[in-house]
Amino acid sequence: MTLPPPPFRPEVRRNRCLWVGALLILATLLIPTPAVSQTQPTPGPLPVELEQRIVTLANAPGTARTSGRTRIPAGSVVEGDLVVLGGDLRLGGTIRGTLVVANGTLTLEPGARVLGAAIVVGGAVSGEEAGVFQDTLEVWSAPLLYRIRGDRLEGVSREGRVSSQFLATDLGVARTRVTLRAAGAYNRVEGLPVEFGPIFSTGGRNPLELRAFGIWRSEGGLTVDTDRMGYDFALDQAVGGRGTLVAGANVYSRFHPMEDRGMSDLENALSTFLMRRDYRDYHEAQGWSTHLEFRPIRQPIVTRLTFREEEHQTAPVRGPWTLGDEDRPWRLQPRAAEGTAQFVEGALTLDTRDDPDQPADGWLLELRGVQQVSGRLRGPSASVDQGGPNGGTETGDPALGLAYDRVGWGRVDVRRYARLGPDSRLAVRLFSAGSHGSSPLPPQFQSTLGGEGSLPGHPRFAVDCGVRGHSNLTTRQGGEMDGEWEFFPAYGCDRVEMAQVEFQYSLPFSWNPFPDDWGDPEWSTALRFQPTLSVFVNTGQGRAANRDGFPDRMDSGRRADVGFGLLTGSLGFYWAHPINRRDRGLNFFVRLDRRF
Repeated sequence: MTLPPPPFRPEVRRNRCLWVGALLILATLLIPTPAVSQTQPTPGPLPVELEQRIVTLANAPGTARTSGRTRIPAGSVVEGDLVVLGGDLRLGGTIRGTLVVANGTLTLEPGARVLGAAIVVGGAVSGEEAGVFQDTLEVWSAPLLYRIRGDRLEGVSREGRVSSQFLATDLGVARTRVTLRAAGAYNRVEGLPVEFGPIFSTGGRNPLELRAFGIWRSEGGLTVDTDRMGYDFALDQAVGGRGTLVAGANVYSRFHPMEDRGMSDLENALSTFLMRRDYRDYHEAQGWSTHLEFRPIRQPIVTRLTFREEEHQTAPVRGPWTLGDEDRPWRLQPRAAEGTAQFVEGALTLDTRDDPDQPADGWLLELRGVQQVSGRLRGPSASVDQGGPNGGTETGDPALGLAYDRVGWGRVDVRRYARLGPDSRLAVRLFSAGSHGSSPLPPQFQSTLGGEGSLPGHPRFAVDCGVRGHSNLTTRQGGEMDGEWEFFPAYGCDRVEMAQVEFQYSLPFSWNPFPDDWGDPEWSTALRFQPTLSVFVNTGQGRAANRDGFPDRMDSGRRADVGFGLLTGSLGFYWAHPINRRDRGLNFFVRLDRRF
């Protein structure tokens, strides 16, 4: 059967032109201006002693500390040490002490003088011939990872934690350690997934790491049922002697969220366990993959090219135990397109943020593109009607549904964080995800908006292109799912677009029950209460590429909301209200992580 071409929609072309124009402007801003003379940075990670030296200097009482772009004009004199965080320094005057520029470039103008040591990390030095250094000059390409708690600067390790040496053994040619850890959030499909198994790693300039994990799922009970367990075997080999190039392969069987819904694993796990409210939907993927990852030393960029072959299956709701509302039924899952297919994926991440957890300055750019190169996925068809004009049921062979061949989809996530002053910050985000062309996507690759993770003034899945109408249901019975289950025939839209803006202002008061010099400084600053006011606005819309199988899907019009919140650290209390399509009133919610 030959399908008619999709109708021409001029508004789609206009929106695409706007997105392309915005991305070109952002790309222009991201391209650094080449310097006339530039000292080459030292590659490799920052020495621990150097990180501690910078942190100690930044917290010293006599040190002047600034954030963002800074300029010291000719004729100006800074008495004492100076630390510049998360921004470039243009120096034309004199610094009578030690100078540190963290995650920025030091540009020297004629007459610039540094009478103490000069340290530049995560950046470079340009115009060196125009300035005078009377002490040592150190330049490192690796950035300084840090966070600010109260008035103190704290260093953050790249991994975020120190690797445990529990059950670690030195085998001579390699070290091995046994690992037991959560493999994702507590959810209504598998309960708590737990990875267990050994990790083997060699030393040297090109380390080899082998991970062999089984995945136990709490919904299967305390008995070890191999039919309900997953696995993840991974092999990574560093190439080139500096760890910048890694080649690897994986063999796995996992449940994957279709989207993270803008919620962290901790937030989704607590919501599922305490309130019986799972924000995510899932599908099962079993297969293998091979990848090549490149991390240039002198740039905060990660690129990754992956080829994978996967068998996709629908994930039924198993109904794990929850603390409350045991009598309330779980929200239905969407039906995934099933079958085996091969995919090629490319991804690029550029991250210049000064703090990965609570950024105040920098960029985050994430690009991802996936193309199905062979194989076929088949999804359910709402046109197989046994229950009325708006819905139907399907039983038996899933091949009765729609076929997906050579589909492609992508994702663009651009975030800009700017420090407007000592106590104010602005964050802007542009997000788009969906099909490369006009073809519909398999349900597991579709997207939605709405709810606390994206548009908090509107209900969850408010932008789903009409998928979750109560009459649009399909059933799947027999096979490996061992029973009959009810699903939605799709997940959401084939394309979504969203923009978010948030302004934060730290209120001019703080309270700490303990003095700053009491005990461990980390505990002292962690207990400090310094509220931050947040004001935000969000807008988004979704589009559907209809086919004969889904005649009821339609575009989801633009929705917008506005709100405010009160934050202390990562804990936030928010209120949001819709601007248009007011299908709910004022929504109060709590977040354990920043909105974006």
